[in-house]
Amino acid sequence: MSPVSRRHVLASAVFVATLAATPAPALSTTPSPAALTVEDRIAIAEAVAGIGLYADLREWNQVKSYFAARVTTDYTSLFGGEVATSDRDALIAQWQDLLPGFDATQHLITNIVVEGAGNDAVARSHVRATHWIDTRFWTVGASYLHRLVRTPEGWRVSAISIHRLYEEGDRAVLTAAADRVNAAAN
Repeated sequence: MSPVSRRHVLASAVFVATLAATPAPALSTTPSPAALTVEDRIAIAEAVAGIGLYADLREWNQVKSYFAARVTTDYTSLFGGEVATSDRDALIAQWQDLLPGFDATQHLITNIVVEGAGNDAVARSHVRATHWIDTRFWTVGASYLHRLVRTPEGWRVSAISIHRLYEEGDRAVLTAAADRVNAAAN
């Protein structure tokens, strides 16, 4: 046998011995979560966009339909404070105590990207939210992170986090809107 042939035989023998000594990957007994379907992704994107749309239209039952029973909100990059968890009715009541004080609001939610598997998903997006009273306005540009869970009723938002990117206009319109709502209630 030639020296070249002996090296090939030796290399082949080492390869086979290494392969035989390497344990086979263990087969998982736990199935991995099912990938999200196109229908899941559409429902998730609809929930994210629907909350902003129906809050702007003041259709509170529609807004409620997109939330899980308990919702965690993180508005700390906008207002400071703490992350809060409440039931969806309490969250919507907070919005009802402020948003009707504006002449108009518009939440433009774009670039929704959905990730997840099984019964859990995360949606990331951009938002440009403008709030008007007469000619005064306050606009915030931000990124959203929505966490969603699959329920028997469909995909529901269990957490919202906003990360402020910029602001334009007069933030004081928030106080003016709250004052208008309080005046109308009295």
